[in-house]
Amino acid sequence: MPLAFPSVGIQSINMRLRRSVAVTESPFSYEQQAHDFGGARWEAEITLPPLSHTEARSVEAFIIALKGRSGTFTFGHPLHNISKSISLTSATAVRDDTLSVTGSSVDAGNYFQLGNYLYMVTEDWTGSGSMSIQPPMREVVASGATLDFSLPKSTWRMATNDIGWSTDSASLYGFSFACVEAL
Repeated sequence: MPLAFPSVGIQSINMRLRRSVAVTESPFSYEQQAHDFGGARWEAEITLPPLSHTEARSVEAFIIALKGRSGTFTFGHPLHNISKSISLTSATAVRDDTLSVTGSSVDAGNYFQLGNYLYMVTEDWTGSGSMSIQPPMREVVASGATLDFSLPKSTWRMATNDIGWSTDSASLYGFSFACVEAL
């Protein structure tokens, strides 16, 4: 573990970043107070294209080998793939949301991998100053490490222990499942 995600393509993916933020609101004045507990994780629902019996066997084996939520796999959004050369100029700390980096500029909304986790650039970065990212850093990464923008991945686990699939009369298999980032 972690297993590699099967190479069968993706029909659709719904991704989101879930945060642990509590909000209380006065029933009289409607004033609100928010408290950010600092937790954040990627979540996704993935639908694979219709697969033939031969193609589906590798996906069935992958799902069964995960043993429900106990196993993990590597996965990243398949459409996020750019060529950039950016590296850390100082080490990170857990919960940092800005990075000291050097390299070519990058637009907001691009995903990258640093260490074993998936992050997103949240503001256009021109090649100088600090780069803003989310979610906050999950681990310490040493100075000089390279941000990987080429098919970046994170480690995931299934969102439930019950995973199934369907087969239609044309012998095409359908797979849809939810997963969460393994932290």
